[in-house]
Amino acid sequence: MKYDSDFEDGFAPTSLGDMHFRHHFGSGEKLIFLHGLGGSVLVWKRLVEYLPDSMDVYLVDLIGHGGSDAPDIDYTVSMQFQALREFIALQNNGDSFIFGHSYGGWVAAYYASQPYTCRGIILEDTAGVKEQFDDIAAAGETETQREAMLRSVLMINGNKEYVIRSILNSERGPEELSAELLSKITKPVKLIWGGQDETVPLKYGMLLNRELPGSTIDIIDAAGHEPHYDQPEKVKDAIVGFVAKAAGRS
Repeated sequence: MKYDSDFEDGFAPTSLGDMHFRHHFGSGEKLIFLHGLGGSVLVWKRLVEYLPDSMDVYLVDLIGHGGSDAPDIDYTVSMQFQALREFIALQNNGDSFIFGHSYGGWVAAYYASQPYTCRGIILEDTAGVKEQFDDIAAAGETETQREAMLRSVLMINGNKEYVIRSILNSERGPEELSAELLSKITKPVKLIWGGQDETVPLKYGMLLNRELPGSTIDIIDAAGHEPHYDQPEKVKDAIVGFVAKAAGRS
């Protein structure tokens, strides 16, 4: 499928603002893609070129990002979950797989821990792992990391400082990907991780793999924090294989 010609833009009204999305209609399995912090639907441009045309694909801008509304509110994972839940209900996509990268993976995992339907989740270099936050705090680097991330994210995509600062400073509490929260995920899970990821190192992907019974992990050695960009064909292979297995076709 071609990003520029095979997708149509749309907006879905939610109680937290309109969500911008791009949709490729297909008769096969349905997938919803959620970008990382400060990203937008554009991050999937390379990957979708490799996806089978038969797939029904929604590329979604999270609230506060890309073409979606950016209201002056507190930006939390549970807020993004609420908007995603409403989006899925509006699009009748309860039978979709959800692919989330980094912050989007955190939102996808949180969604899967709640009593709402999806076929399964694919988590790529996912942020939000409790142990990573604990390790950063133990090293006394929480504030340094936040400010470095803020500066980095504000350099791209015309991101709004109040949105990114709110996300980085939000009280995570029960939203963190702790053992307790992960134990509530019963849907099929595929993990995809860049072997050279320095933002969310592989050890946290391996931890998620241990905490999520039945999950499988594909380690993409020649990739950093964004395997969908560094090695899109390998990520496509992981997606297609997982979806086929979860759908009972392999």
